[in-house]
Amino acid sequence: MRVAILKGSGYLDGRISRVLANNNINGDVVDKVTRSTFNEYDAIVFTYQNQIPNLPKVLEQIVLERRIQVLYITNTLSIGQFYNLFDDLFFNYIKEENIDFLIPRILDISTKYLRRIIYLEEESKKAKEDLTLLKNTNNAKRILINKGLSEDESHRFIIDKAMSMRKSKKAIVNLIIENKIDI
Repeated sequence: MRVAILKGSGYLDGRISRVLANNNINGDVVDKVTRSTFNEYDAIVFTYQNQIPNLPKVLEQIVLERRIQVLYITNTLSIGQFYNLFDDLFFNYIKEENIDFLIPRILDISTKYLRRIIYLEEESKKAKEDLTLLKNTNNAKRILINKGLSEDESHRFIIDKAMSMRKSKKAIVNLIIENKIDI
């Protein structure tokens, strides 16, 4: 696991680096966060000492992309500025005095489960797309049946049209539903 620590003051950055090193987690202090940071690291640590204008909005944008775990280290319990993020799985709010214990635990547990959640979200999206295609195919078959074809002939018509027009089954089904293909 690789963790990026956004450079703030030397004291807190060093403390976070030591906590990570003591728990065999690879932690790098970075000067700035770029798009490539999301691909290179599994998590990113921000602190209250980072001098980033509009930090809550920056963190919100990163969390909404749902690609990387964000840990925010603070010295207060005031969470008002992070109200949009507080219940998100990709965001963790840690008080500075608890970093020795919480950072390794959060990274261990969250990365393990976040990978599974991302996988399940992708599977769910694929299943929804497949279900939509199935419903549209049935609608297209119903249209073709109303025009005098049997169910088998309707299915064969859709497959043959897709091959002859070199388009996907989804595209042909949509064209049939839009009444843009004649029998």
